[in-house]
Amino acid sequence: MALSDALSDPPANRRVAEAVLSAPFRIRTYAAAAYLALSFPLGIAYFVCTVVGLSLGVSLSVLLVGVPILAATLGGVVLVSIGERVLARRLLGADIADPSWKVTEASGIADRALAAATDLAVWGALLFVLSKLIIGVAGFTLLTVVLSVGASLLAAPLYYDAPGASVGLILPEPIRRELSVVVPWEQFEVGVSFIVRLTSWEVSTLPGALLMSLFGVLAALVGLNVVSAAGWLCARWAEFALGAGTSPVSDD
Repeated sequence: MALSDALSDPPANRRVAEAVLSAPFRIRTYAAAAYLALSFPLGIAYFVCTVVGLSLGVSLSVLLVGVPILAATLGGVVLVSIGERVLARRLLGADIADPSWKVTEASGIADRALAAATDLAVWGALLFVLSKLIIGVAGFTLLTVVLSVGASLLAAPLYYDAPGASVGLILPEPIRRELSVVVPWEQFEVGVSFIVRLTSWEVSTLPGALLMSLFGVLAALVGLNVVSAAGWLCARWAEFALGAGTSPVSDD
C-alpha cells in the first residue's frame, strides 16, 4: 500500500488517532517512562564500572594481573546483559532471544578466552552496556522536560494568583522580526513584507489559567507519545544489541 493510500484510509487514520490519544491511558507508556528513569542511574554505574575495569585490565595485562580483571569485567557485562534482557522484556515488551554463549561450550583457558573474544553476543552486550549511559541521559532529559512543562501548565489554575508567581510567556523584551519577499521585475522590485512581533503574555485571570491548563493537556499528550516512541526505540535497540538467535523467549 502506498503512503498516500495509507494516509487517505479512514480506518488507518482512526487507528493512528486512537493510538495517539490513548497514550496517557496505556500501561506500556508508563512502563517505558520507568525504563527511561532507571536507565540514568544504571547507565552511570555500568559505564563507570566497565570503563574502569577495561582500562585496568588492558593496562595491567602485560603483568598478567589484568587478565583476571578483564575476565571479571566481561563476566559482569554478561550478567548485566542478562538482567537488561529481562528489563527490556518486562517494561518495553521487547522480543529478545537468549544467546548461546560460546564460552560455555569451550574447554580450557585459552579456548574460553578465544571464544569470549570472538563471541558476537559478548560484543553486543558490551556495546549495549556502554550505550546505556546515552540512553539514560536522553531519557532523563526527556522525562524532565515532559514532567516540568506538562505539570506546570496543568497546575496553572492552582497558583496563577499566588504572590510573586508569573504564569504565561514572559519575555525580557518584545521580539520583532520582519519577513520580506522581493522579486525583481524589469526596472522595479515587487515584494511583500510582514512584521511579526511577540510580546509577553502573563496570565492574571482564572479563564487564562484554564487556557494554560488546556495547553498543559496538549503538552502532556505530546510528551507521553514521545516517551512511548522512545520506549519503542529502546526496545528495538535492545533486540538488536542483546538479541541472539531467532526464537523469541518470554519470561511470563
